[in-house]
This record gives sequence, C-alpha cells and structure tokens, in this order.
Amino acid sequence: MVMPKRVDPLERRRAIADAAITAIAATGLEGVKLSRIAQLARVTTGAVTHYFESKDDVLLAALERVAERLFARAGQGEAGSPAALVYLFETLPLDPQALAEWKVWLAFWGRAAFVPRLSAVHRASYEQIEIALAAWVGGDREVARLRAAAVIAAVDGVGVRAALEPDRWPAERQRRLLETLVLPLLASFSPEPLPHDRVQA
Repeated sequence: MVMPKRVDPLERRRAIADAAITAIAATGLEGVKLSRIAQLARVTTGAVTHYFESKDDVLLAALERVAERLFARAGQGEAGSPAALVYLFETLPLDPQALAEWKVWLAFWGRAAFVPRLSAVHRASYEQIEIALAAWVGGDREVARLRAAAVIAAVDGVGVRAALEPDRWPAERQRRLLETLVLPLLASFSPEPLPHDRVQA
C-alpha cells in the first residue's frame, strides 16, 4: 500500500507566502488573486484557504516573509563587529529576487499606516534591524539607536529609488550611493576600520 506523502504545514505555508511575494511584485496588492498565488505555489486554491483563513492572511504572511529575509542578515554580525553593516548592505535590491521583495515591502507601506496588523510587522522588523546596528555603532542606548536609525534611513532611501527605477539603479550604482551616504556617517563613530573590501564585494 502506497502511503500518502506527508506535507509539512510550515513548509507549505512558506511556499504559499513565497508565491504571494512573486504575485504581489508582479501586479501589486490590488491585483493579486488567490488563484494566481495557488498556481505559483503549485497547489490548489483550496489548499491555500486550508492554510490561511483569508486573502489578507496570505498577504500578511508574504509581508512577514519579506521582513524576515530583508532583516535577518543584519542580525548575523556580532555586537561590535562591522559584519552587521555588511549584511545590511546586502539587503538592497541588487538582484531580481531582492527587487521583488522590495516591491512587496513598498506595496505594503501605504496600507501599513492604516492597518494595525501590517503596522506591527513593519515596526517589529525595523526594531530588529535597529537593535542589531545599534550594538555595532556604540554609544549610549539613545545615541546608538539614533545612529542606527540614520543608517536605516539611508538604506531605505537607496532601496526605494532602486525598486521604483530598477533600470536606472543597477547593483553597482546602489552600492556606490549607499557608500556615499553611509560610510562618512559611520566613520565618525566606528569602533574599528570600515570593511571597504567586503562592501565592494
């Protein structure tokens, strides 16, 4: 007797959320249909509604996946190490997958201002990255968080420009602009030499 293949619910939810990211990046939030998400995830529409109670829940899962990908790298550097900064640079939309994620992130910005559940995801994501960077830049808590917020604002600015005008902002131009904005700022309070060689990589 052939046993049915066991499905990992968490992996299935992630696959559906990843499909939603692709769909949102292509059409925006308003144009997304559950049938298209199911098609991209290679499941039935019924499977989507089995794992998520509503379309909004699917979209929220997509936002959470993007936040997880955009900000997880920044937490990999040790406190007091420039590694956190290097990982942060890698969150820019430098390749097609990252560009799609930035488009999703931007698509949710407008709605997050009015939808508490979305606002909570945004707030938690920025809190995570700010804490990671603050550990590196140093200073007392308030000063460190302010410095970290300044770096994040620069990354947001470059990422938004590149996501909205990808043809005008290839990867190398993004890196150069971010270095122009961020490296002089960080040099004023860096505890060790900035990792120019790794930033250029």
